[in-house]
Amino acid sequence: MKRHEALIPLSHHHHHALVKALEMKKAGTEKSEKNYKQLIREMIDFWKEDGQNHFRDEEDILLPVYLEYAEQPNEDLVKQMLYQHAQIRCLIRHLRESQHTSYDKVHELGELLDEHIRLEERELFPLIEEAVPDKYLYEAKGGFQRDSVSGK
Repeated sequence: MKRHEALIPLSHHHHHALVKALEMKKAGTEKSEKNYKQLIREMIDFWKEDGQNHFRDEEDILLPVYLEYAEQPNEDLVKQMLYQHAQIRCLIRHLRESQHTSYDKVHELGELLDEHIRLEERELFPLIEEAVPDKYLYEAKGGFQRDSVSGK
């Protein structure tokens, strides 16, 4: 799927988060190469380096631009995205603070991340690309945090 150049930094974050999500979904199975404590540590590091800034970029920069320029913004999709952001923050907090977490919580976060990223990439981003003039998408890109893995 071709993505508008201005949204590529967010898509880079999504790619890295999908890798984490897949690892978390495999946790505790014969397909997993890591135990859940390793996965939790890596996810917390990813969150600290990229995830929380990524959510701020979407909530503080991208969504306001979309809502300003879309003739009929998809409010249900925006609400779903924001609700999922809150759910993900809650699970990250649980993993970070709980001494006795389980594979179930790791799996839950993996499933939710996977679902959330696909929602944004397949449904929300195409609406944003259609609604927001290029000039304002590029302006939004200027405020996005760099991806710590790719540097983009």
